[in-house]
Amino acid sequence: MIPLRDQDALRQRFKSDLTSRVRIDYFTQKPTPLYVPGRQDCVYCEDVKTMLEELASLSERITLSVHELAKAGPLAKELGVDKVPAIVIRGQANRPLRFFGFPAGNEFPGFVETLIDAARGAVDLRPETAKQLRKLKADVGLQVMVTPTCPYCPGLARAAFKLGLQSARLKVDVVEASEFPALVQRYGVRAVPTTVIDEKLVLPGAMDEATLVQQLMRVAEGKPFAGETRAGAATALSAAAPKQTPAAGGLILPGR
Repeated sequence: MIPLRDQDALRQRFKSDLTSRVRIDYFTQKPTPLYVPGRQDCVYCEDVKTMLEELASLSERITLSVHELAKAGPLAKELGVDKVPAIVIRGQANRPLRFFGFPAGNEFPGFVETLIDAARGAVDLRPETAKQLRKLKADVGLQVMVTPTCPYCPGLARAAFKLGLQSARLKVDVVEASEFPALVQRYGVRAVPTTVIDEKLVLPGAMDEATLVQQLMRVAEGKPFAGETRAGAATALSAAAPKQTPAAGGLILPGR
C-alpha cells in the first residue's frame, strides 16, 4: 500500500519526530455474504487496515488496535465512533481525533502530521486562538468534510485537528465525504471542504485558523448568524474524488 521508498522516509521521520507513544484505534466491519437490512458494505475497510498496519510497523511508538464495530460497542461509544471505516488517534493529551474514511491522496500528509502532533501533545497555534478556546464552557462538535483529491481540504482538516488537540471541549471529526453519501445529503454538501459546527452551522469552503475559531465561538456562544459567511476556495463534490479503490501508490507523503 505504501511504496517501500516512502516507508523508509516515514520511518526516518517517525524516528526523529515521534517523541512519545501514539495510539490508533481502528474500527472496521467484516464483509458478510448475507443481506442485513440497513447495513452497507464497507468498501475501503480492508484497504485502510492494510495502510494502518504498514504505518504502525514503521515505528515502535505507534500502537494499532483493530476493532470490529459490531463487537466494540462500549469503546466505540466512548470514542465517538458510529460508522466505518473509523480511525481514532490518541496521544499524550488522550484527546480522541477521528478520521472517518480512507486518508489517502492529499489527506495522507496531514494525517501523518496529526500523528506527530498527537505524540507531542502540543500544537503551534496563534496566541489569540488558544485564548479563545479557553472560553469554551461546553462541548462543541466540529466536522470537516473532505475528499482525497481536493487541494483545499488538507489545510482545514489539519487546523481542525490542531484545535481538537488544544481543547478537550472540541470533538473533532474529519470525514471523507464520498464514502458517506448519507452525510453529504444530510448537510447538503455540494463542495469540499465543508465545515459543520455543532449541527447548527454548515460552512462551505476553506477557512484560515482565525476564521474557523471565530465561527466556532459564534456557535458556542449562541450568537445569531448574520446572513451567509463568505466561503473560501472549494472543490465541487461531484468532481472531487474517484469512486474506485485508491491505487497502491496513491498515497502522497509529506514533502514529496
